[in-house]
Amino acid sequence: MHKPRTVAALLSIVAAVGLAACSSEPSPPATTSDDLPAVDIDGYQGAAARLDFEHAIPSLPLDELSLSSPAYVSKVLHALAVRADDCMTEQGYDAVAERLDWSPYVMEEDRTYGLWSVPYASRFGVGLATGTGPRTLDTLPLGVEFNKAYPVCMEKAKTSMTDQLTFSQGPNVDWRIRTEAQGRARASDAGQKARADWEACMEQAGLVLDPDDGRPSAQYAAQGKESEIDAAVTEAECASSTGAVQTLYDTQARYEAAYMDEQAAQIQAFAEERKEVETFFDDVIAGR
Repeated sequence: MHKPRTVAALLSIVAAVGLAACSSEPSPPATTSDDLPAVDIDGYQGAAARLDFEHAIPSLPLDELSLSSPAYVSKVLHALAVRADDCMTEQGYDAVAERLDWSPYVMEEDRTYGLWSVPYASRFGVGLATGTGPRTLDTLPLGVEFNKAYPVCMEKAKTSMTDQLTFSQGPNVDWRIRTEAQGRARASDAGQKARADWEACMEQAGLVLDPDDGRPSAQYAAQGKESEIDAAVTEAECASSTGAVQTLYDTQARYEAAYMDEQAAQIQAFAEERKEVETFFDDVIAGR
C-alpha cells in the first residue's frame, strides 16, 4: 500500500538535499496509537468522497485539517526555506526560497485500496507518476560551497522551529482518525464486497492476483513494462467500472465524519493548535 509522504518524510529529504524535496506523503509516522472506539456510521450516509480519477486523489471530510495536505506541507517547507535563506545570506550566499513556486502541488496518487487512475496506469504502470509532490529546486548550479553550506543552514532552520515541526510530524488526531477510518472501511461489509467485486473483475479479465493482497501478481512487472502497464490498467479500470473504489472511499468518508463528531473535543483542540502553528509559519514566510 502506498500513501503520500508525511511532513516527517519530506523534512528528512529537505535536510539531506536542501530544497530538493522529492514527490510526496509517505509512509505515515512510525508511531501508532491504540484503535479508536467503534462508531456507528448509519447516520452519515450524506458523507461521501469526491474522486479525481485522473490523479487518483480522493477528497474526504478530514482533508481540511490534514497535516499532509499540499497547502500545509508547502507552507512548512516554505518557512524552512526562508529560515535557511536567513542563515545563508549571513554568509554571503544568495537567497533562494522565492525561486520556487510554493502554491499547493498535485499530490501523489492515493493507493490505499489499489490503483484507480487509468491515465496514470497507462503511462507509469505500478510506478509513481512524475510531476507530483512538492516542487524541487535544483541547487547544483549554485556551486559546491553553496551545497555544502545549505544543509547546515537547513538544520539550523529546523532547530529554530522544533515545536512547530514536532506538531507537524506527529501522529495527531487527524492521522489517527484517517488511519482508523481506512481500516474500518476495508473491514466493513460494504468494503469487503467492493473489494470482492474489484478482484472478480480483474480475474474475469484474465489477471492472476496475489493471494495476499488481491492485486495483480508482481510477476506482471517482472515480465516487462508492457505487461506491467496492461495489468495496472486493468486494475484501474475495474476499480471504476465496478464502483468498488467509490464505495471504499465513500465508506472511509463516513467513518471520518463519524469520528470527527465522536472526537469533537480533540478535533477542536487540534484545529486550534494547527491554526497557531500555521500562523507561525505564515509569520516566518512574511519575515515577521
